[in-house]
Amino acid sequence: MMPIALIASFTITLAVTPLIMKLMRKLGIIGIDVHKPSKPEIPEMCGLSMLIGLVASSIILLSIQFNPKILAFTLTSTLAAIIGMIDDILTLKAKVKTALTIICFTPIAIMSMIYPNYIVLGRPRAPLIGGFRLTIVYWILLPFAIAVPANAINMMDTYNGVMSGGCAMMSASLLASSIILGQWDEAAMSAIILGVSSAFYYYNKYPAKAFAGDTGSLMLGAAIGSIAVLGRMEIVGITVLMPFIMNAFHSLSSIGGLLERREIAERPVKVVGEYIEANPNPKAPKTLANLMLRKGRATELELIKSYHALCAISSIMGVITAILMLVRI
Repeated sequence: MMPIALIASFTITLAVTPLIMKLMRKLGIIGIDVHKPSKPEIPEMCGLSMLIGLVASSIILLSIQFNPKILAFTLTSTLAAIIGMIDDILTLKAKVKTALTIICFTPIAIMSMIYPNYIVLGRPRAPLIGGFRLTIVYWILLPFAIAVPANAINMMDTYNGVMSGGCAMMSASLLASSIILGQWDEAAMSAIILGVSSAFYYYNKYPAKAFAGDTGSLMLGAAIGSIAVLGRMEIVGITVLMPFIMNAFHSLSSIGGLLERREIAERPVKVVGEYIEANPNPKAPKTLANLMLRKGRATELELIKSYHALCAISSIMGVITAILMLVRI
C-alpha cells in the first residue's frame, strides 16, 4: 500500500499542479512574493493540486481495500482544505478561520464511534512509558490536535518552499516512525503526504512558481495531525512539528493574539535589496525569521535553508522518539 500511495500521490500532484497554476492565473487568484525586490506575481491557492493528489490516491487505496482510518484521514484533510479555499477567496478573520479548523476533528470522532475497534482514541503512547489512557481530557484536547498543526503550518508558509519542504521532511519522519511502530495504515497516509508535499515542493521551492495558499497549508497540517492521532503517535507529531509550533507561539505571543496577516501593521522582517533583515520595531511579530535575523541579515535562500535545517532536526528527533516508544523502563 505504501508504494502505491507514494507513487500515486506524487505523480498526480506533479501532473496537476501546472494546470492549477494556469487556472489560478486565469482567475486572477495571485499573490505577491514580498520577499523579492521585483515583487513577482505568483499564482495562489495552488495547494488545490495537493488536495487532488491526496483525495485521488486515497480513493485508489480505498478501492483496493476499505479502511476507516484512511477515510477519516481523507475527510479531515479535505474539510481543512475547504476552509482554506474559503479563506483564500473570501479572506476570513483569523479567529473565524481558527474556530473553523477546530471542527476538522469531527470525521475522526465520528469514524471512531462507527468503528471503535479499529480507531482507538484516548490512548496515546509516550517514550519509555508506553501507552496510557486519557478519557475526558483527551476528548477536550482532540479538536486542537488537528487545529494546532493546521494553523501552525499555515503561519509558516511565508518563504518559498519552507512549508512544502518542511512538510515533506515531517511526513518522511512520520512514515519512518509508523514503520518502526508497526502502524501500517498510518505509514500509507504518511506516504500520501510525502508524495503530495514533495511534488508540490518542485513548484514551490525558491524561486517559487506556485503558492499553496491556505488551501494547501491547512490541509497538510490537518493531515499530519490526523496521522498522529489515528496512529497514537501524538508525541511524535508534536516533536516533528516543533519548529512550526515555536514559530506560531512566538508570533502569537508577540502580537497579543490571533490576527490575520493583513491585520498586522508591522511585518516581522524588512527586505533591503537582495537581503532580508529583522524588523526592529517592537510591534513586529517575533517569528522565527525575526529571531534568527537578529544576529545579521541574510538572503532569502539562506533563511530558507535555516528553516529547513530546523525541520530536518525535528524530523530526526521524531524518529528517535518513535524508537524510544519501543523501550520500557
